[in-house]
Amino acid sequence: MRHSERLLVVDDTPGVCDLIRDVAEDLGYEVQVVMSRDDFETVFTAIDPTLITLDLQFPGGDGVEILRYLADQGCAAPIVVISGFDTRVVSSAMRIGQTHGLRMLGSLRKPFSIQDLENLIAPIGMRTFKPGAADLREALDQGDILPFFQPKACLVHPSGPAICEAEALARWQHPQHGLIEPAQFIPLAESTGMILPLTWTMVEQSARQLVQWRAEGLHLSVAVNIAPAVIQDLDYPDRLAALVERAGASPEWFTLEVTESGAMRDSERAMDILTRLRLKGFNLSCDDFGTGYSSLVQLYRMPFCELKIDRSFVVDCIDQPEARVIIRASIELGHNLGLTVCAEGVETQDVFDYLHAQGCDSIQGYHVGYPVPATDLPELVREASRRLLEIES
Repeated sequence: MRHSERLLVVDDTPGVCDLIRDVAEDLGYEVQVVMSRDDFETVFTAIDPTLITLDLQFPGGDGVEILRYLADQGCAAPIVVISGFDTRVVSSAMRIGQTHGLRMLGSLRKPFSIQDLENLIAPIGMRTFKPGAADLREALDQGDILPFFQPKACLVHPSGPAICEAEALARWQHPQHGLIEPAQFIPLAESTGMILPLTWTMVEQSARQLVQWRAEGLHLSVAVNIAPAVIQDLDYPDRLAALVERAGASPEWFTLEVTESGAMRDSERAMDILTRLRLKGFNLSCDDFGTGYSSLVQLYRMPFCELKIDRSFVVDCIDQPEARVIIRASIELGHNLGLTVCAEGVETQDVFDYLHAQGCDSIQGYHVGYPVPATDLPELVREASRRLLEIES
């Protein structure tokens, strides 16, 4: 039986095709991929797509030719342009499609985020779903909030670059609306007080998963985001340690990521709680460093183990000298304070090379690996570790 939603992906980059396929299939699409101009017309006719994602350059042709062909065929399917070209080229292609009477839905510049892709290609019925407090409460009660895991590469491992940790990122697997990204429900959790039970379920599920992985020989640590509201509860360290130990895990297997602005909201109380978490064996990371309002005095007082440079600086570091200055200063500051330094948002090889050359201890981002369900992480870790060793050699 033919799917009601059919996506035709026109792109010659295998990794991009795989990513779009995975996201689209989670959204309920039947997906066909075309990697050359020669195959396009046959596949287009065969599947009659309800949506097309179109690269602007691929073997045997280009996106403008495809747009002209689609207009000649009276194509009614919306089109998303996905390209690595600069915005002026992409804007021109969008205008060409519009001039031909095509439904140009939007554009993405490579590399793009999963959230941005989902926002563009999600079927109409899924896009209009706006969860309320009752929906989120039911999701928590039913176990529909799950951790996906994104690998983190350690660049200073004694045996060479390796995957030593993964960050747990909340995903909502809705029974009717598919996979829901955190931007659609984390603000709701924070505004309704449900961020606390959400944090608990992320830690608990991660702890059980760590025990299973280690029994299978995969010795990873897991980083979990801790909301500012959590570090206002003086009983939190005891309850968190008990939760982890009940699952058969150890606090040393966890890094708790706290935003610098969250840690400084009530610095005296936060210092009490964070210090007790360290005493119980948890590692602490100052997340989104460079975007908060902390003073250096408060920063060195807090018992952090790691600084995590915000992705807004990392993604711009090749083109923006100011971003490079902030990155170099953050790495030097972190090392002088005895902290390791992680950069998030690493999406290309040139950014990876720059951070490696600057002495960054670890990196995280799409260039290392995308967030995946727990069952898919062991294979992703093996593949990412192999690529890291090839790069190093």
